[in-house]
Amino acid sequence: MTEGEELLGAPSKGLTDGFEGYLSPSDEDYRAVLTSGLVVLDTNVLLNLYRYEVRTRVDLIRVLERLSPRLWIPHQAADEFWRNRDQTLTNRRQSTKDALDQLDKPTRAVDQAIANWARSVGLPSERQAEIRKLHTEAIAAVREAISGSVEDDHLGRARDTNEDPVLKRLIPVLEGRVGSTLPPEDYANALQEADKRIANQAPPGYKDANKPDHRGAGDYLVWEQTLREAVLRGTDVLLVTGDVKEDWWRKFQNTTRGPRLELIQELRERAGTQLFMLQPQDLLRIAGRLLQVEVGPESVGEIAEIAKTAPRSVESATNRERIRPYLVTALIETLSESFTVLTGGSGSGSAWDVTVKKQGVVVAAVWIYDPIKPFNDLATGSVGSTGQSMTRELFGEDAGVRRPWVACVVDLASLLRGLSTDASPWSAGRGSAPGLSADAAVIFRPHADELMDAGFDHIEVLSSVDSADAVNRGGFTRIRMVVDLLKQRVETELDQIDDVPGAEG
Repeated sequence: MTEGEELLGAPSKGLTDGFEGYLSPSDEDYRAVLTSGLVVLDTNVLLNLYRYEVRTRVDLIRVLERLSPRLWIPHQAADEFWRNRDQTLTNRRQSTKDALDQLDKPTRAVDQAIANWARSVGLPSERQAEIRKLHTEAIAAVREAISGSVEDDHLGRARDTNEDPVLKRLIPVLEGRVGSTLPPEDYANALQEADKRIANQAPPGYKDANKPDHRGAGDYLVWEQTLREAVLRGTDVLLVTGDVKEDWWRKFQNTTRGPRLELIQELRERAGTQLFMLQPQDLLRIAGRLLQVEVGPESVGEIAEIAKTAPRSVESATNRERIRPYLVTALIETLSESFTVLTGGSGSGSAWDVTVKKQGVVVAAVWIYDPIKPFNDLATGSVGSTGQSMTRELFGEDAGVRRPWVACVVDLASLLRGLSTDASPWSAGRGSAPGLSADAAVIFRPHADELMDAGFDHIEVLSSVDSADAVNRGGFTRIRMVVDLLKQRVETELDQIDDVPGAEG
């Protein structure tokens, strides 16, 4: 073969063909995805807004406002944001309290050190008092600075969503930009796929495998919902996340080099588009420069610093929180348009997970019981007492003959785990030997009877929700039975809702 001739067979490729995932994106790449792609925000990007100083928060929100036409939030990320918002605000207040408490601890030690030193050098008592006063004044100044910074931030009233400065800016920016939950069958399949990926250590989500109560599915749900949106739009994706675990990022010597190659390939196969990923501080820096948004360099530094101490990821989904979106979506698809399906209870702070209304009247409600401490809950009889307080709240004094139809979906995953890892507390509390799924259902049966006595119409007991393990499949089939029973109840016996006391119109 002469010089310059090509070998016969498959056409030759360039050095980067098929290896694009190793390339560093250029400014042109980022500008294109920021102006015409899909910019996806993970939960931690939103929650960390409560951890920044005012200046940093304003800078990041200003960038998000500039990107608003391209922004999109997976339903899973929005759900995690609302579930973790209160705890994030609580942690913020607690950190301030801890800092102030810590300032008091060294006072005695400093006073003693001053006293010991003063005696050794023969310092007059008047001079000792002056030095102690300097220390006291310094501590008071630090306390005032910490307290003043918090008061100036206006987040002290943020528990009231009407007074939350973060929500006031975020809600307009994200209006119409939050995805829908997956259809019930797709949701169940996605949970099975998440479990398979965890078992095979396939990204994303497998680094959350050891979270309690099966909370490892959240990352994959965010990813699957993002893939579907990318397919619909046919655009490149920029995923912005503060999660730096290796099931999202390709790393070298503990430094992120870009998205995992598997994720790049999966998006290319599903949507035919390209995946980019940035941490929030890099989004602030790059978007500020390319889109000409004024951003302070201190803000970039603070976001990077907060990322080192903030939680790496939020708790993704307990079994209760896996069941709830499935149940809500199934009810919306099953019931006629005259019914309204709501997540949460009929009143503030209610323990009801899902309520169904017709003309403003609650006609059905479902409680998903997933105990974190099953031995305490069951041995102390709190299941029945909780059920009684819930039905009293929902039925009220004037519910009339047609009170709401209520059901409880009981997930025994926590009980099964407790039986398999620590049988002695249960044996001490109930005198029952540990067993498998069937034994757990038998153990719970008296408490199901207590719920029926409290006014529940139906109890559905699960050993677990669907997973990759064939033994545990079928949980969502039984939840579907609850949906069918509820439909039968509210669309036949309650078809004359105008006669129900309190009905609107």
